[in-house]
Amino acid sequence: MTAPRELFLHYAGVAELRADHETHLRRGRAFVRGPSSAAPRDVCDLVIVHPETGAALRVSAEIVYVSPDGPDAGVGLAWPAPTGDAAERLRAFVEDAVAELLVVDDEPGELEVVDERPGELLVVDDEPGELLRDDAPGDVEAADDAPGAPIASSGDPSAHLHERIRHLSQAEQQRLARGGSLPERTMLERVFGPAVWEALLQNARLTHPEVARIAKKGTLPRPLVEQIAANAGWLGSPEVQRALLSNPRSSPVVVARVLRALPKGDLSRVPQQTAYPMAVRLAAKKLLQG
Repeated sequence: MTAPRELFLHYAGVAELRADHETHLRRGRAFVRGPSSAAPRDVCDLVIVHPETGAALRVSAEIVYVSPDGPDAGVGLAWPAPTGDAAERLRAFVEDAVAELLVVDDEPGELEVVDERPGELLVVDDEPGELLRDDAPGDVEAADDAPGAPIASSGDPSAHLHERIRHLSQAEQQRLARGGSLPERTMLERVFGPAVWEALLQNARLTHPEVARIAKKGTLPRPLVEQIAANAGWLGSPEVQRALLSNPRSSPVVVARVLRALPKGDLSRVPQQTAYPMAVRLAAKKLLQG
């Protein structure tokens, strides 16, 4: 069986992605601009690329409209509108609220994770061959492994947590970031973003998906990029490696450090990964030739 056609949907910025999500994506619709040889009723893989993180979401969709040329050239696609958990996962992808999404089958309309390595399906966690789980580290609903009082005694725990955290003072934010549980850390990063990155990186319980989520931020200060790359434990994580290589703020020194940490097979694929900056791909090629 031949591989499905791939159509890539790119955005100029997060605002454009969010607007398209509200107007089209959450209703199971999309339009990919540009000439195409696709035909109506073809089933293809639509790969939605996040403009800030470089992560991608793959959706099996049906082509319902084709304008082959001219200023309005493009392809219209449709799939069953996501509901329930799938709709929440799509929203989380758009907002970059969680590190992992939902891995499902290839029926039209189902969402499938694509990792930060362009064109490759993400079906593993940190360990080769291990399937991603809904309770994997980095998920908002994942339970922390340390004992402690419940976040909320009744109602929606995440809503209660959000309400509590958004009223924290700056000193309280920093203190909680350095010692908080996984749900607290995730909510802190979601609410305060750059203001808590440095403190989060000082938390001894920070998981690899959390580190990777911070490391791929294009606005991450370079000293923090270098701090992540200098941590041998984090640098051994494939998620963190991919995040650092895709981050435009990674210096040549950081890139070289990451490339040297890659297994030979992964290193050999870097020059072909077009989502990585050209400097990264050239550095990988030079390292392979040397």
